[in-house]
Amino acid sequence: MRILKALIGCLVVSTCVYAKPQPIDGIAAIVNDSVITRSELRNELEMVKQQILHSGNTAPEHSILEKQVLEHLIVNEIQLQMAKKTGLQVDDNALDNAISTIAKQNGLSVTQLREAVNSQGMDYNQYRDNVRRQMTVSQLQQRDVLSGIQISEQEINQFLQSPNGLGSMVSEYRLGHILLSLPESPSPVEIEAAAQKAQLIVNKLRQGEDFATLAMAESQGEGALQGGDLGWRRLPELPTLFEKIVPTLKAQDVPEPIRSNSGIHIIKLLEKRTAQQAIATIEKFRVRHILIKTNTVTSDRDALARLNEIRSKLNKGETFTQLAKAYSQDLASATNGGDLGWITKDVLVPEFAEAMEKLALNELSEPVKTPFGWHLIEVQEKQAHASDDTALRQKARDMLQQRKFEEKQQEWVRQLRDEAYVKMPTDNVHS
Repeated sequence: MRILKALIGCLVVSTCVYAKPQPIDGIAAIVNDSVITRSELRNELEMVKQQILHSGNTAPEHSILEKQVLEHLIVNEIQLQMAKKTGLQVDDNALDNAISTIAKQNGLSVTQLREAVNSQGMDYNQYRDNVRRQMTVSQLQQRDVLSGIQISEQEINQFLQSPNGLGSMVSEYRLGHILLSLPESPSPVEIEAAAQKAQLIVNKLRQGEDFATLAMAESQGEGALQGGDLGWRRLPELPTLFEKIVPTLKAQDVPEPIRSNSGIHIIKLLEKRTAQQAIATIEKFRVRHILIKTNTVTSDRDALARLNEIRSKLNKGETFTQLAKAYSQDLASATNGGDLGWITKDVLVPEFAEAMEKLALNELSEPVKTPFGWHLIEVQEKQAHASDDTALRQKARDMLQQRKFEEKQQEWVRQLRDEAYVKMPTDNVHS
C-alpha cells in the first residue's frame, strides 16, 4: 500500500533534518486537552525549511509557512490523541524493525544511522520518538479508514474490463495537487469564497507562478508541505474525480478547479511518461462464428453466397444461435450456437484473428475467408489477463483500495479536525 511506502519515505535521513531541541517557551496551540509548544513549532518549522531546501523548491514567506506547519502539527496531534485513547501503540520491536528498514534504504547500519541523526543536530531518542509517532498515525489510519474498505471480485472484474482498466496502466502521471477544504455542510458563502480563491490560484498558476510554493502556502491537503507533489502514479491510482481529466492534459496544463465532498481541488500535470513496469497482458475473446466450408463440391463463390444469405437473415432479426445450429459446418461449435468460448488470438489462423481483433463488441463481421472456408464472426466479450492472472488481480485490488483509501482519508481527517477543540492563543507571536 502507498501509505506504508509514504511512511518509510518520509523518515529517510536525507529528508529528516531537525533543529536542536529548545526550551518550552509558550503555547502555539491548544488541541483538546494537550498543547503544542512554540518550541515544537519552531523545531518542525526548521525541519520543513530544510526539506524544502533539499527539494530545490522555494518556500513561501515565513508567516504563511509557519501557519501551514502549525496546522500540520494540530492534525497530527488530534490523530495521536485518538490513537492513545483507543489503546493503539507501536511497541519497541515494531519500532526497531522500522528503524532497521530506514537504515537499509539509506545503505547504512543502525549504528551509522544513529551517527547520521546525531550529526544533523538531533538526539537519537528524539528521532526514534518521531518515527514512533508517524508509525502510530499510519496504523490509526489503516485501522479506522483502510480496514473499512472492501474491494469485491466484481469491482476487480469491472475494472479489468473497463477502458480505464489495464489500458490505463501503460502511462504514469506526476500530478501537483492543491486542496481547499470545505466543512462537512458548507454554506453558499463558504462555497463561493473557496471557489473564488481556487480560481485566483488557477489564474496565478497559468501565469507561471510556482506550483510547489503555492501548494505550500495554500493547500490543506496531506502533501501540502511537500509542494503538493503526488509523485508518479498510474491513472487507477489517482482519485476518481481526476480519472477523466488527467488523460486529456498536456504537461504543465492546469484545468479548471474540481469540486468534491472534501473541498475544491486544483491540479497541474507536471509530467507524463510510459510506465516503467507495465504489466504484460494477454487479451481473451469470447467469440462465436458461422462457417461455410469450401471444398471440391462448394466453391468460394458458392460458400460466400450462402454466407451472405445467412448474414441477411441475421440483419433481419433471426438469432445467431439458431442460424449457427442450422447452417454452420464447424460441427464442434455449431451445437453451441457457434460459440468458441474464451480464446486468445494465438490459437487462431491469422485471417480469423485479425478480423476478430477489429470488431467491436456484438458487431457482426463481413464474410471472412480463411483456409477453412468463409466465416461470419461476432465478439461477445473481451477480457485482458496478465501472464500471471493472480498477480494482475492483486495489482488491480491494491490500486482500487489505495484510491478509495485516499478519498476516504481526506474526509476522515477533515471530520476529526472539525470535531476537535483547537485554540491558538492571542500571544502566539511569530518566532
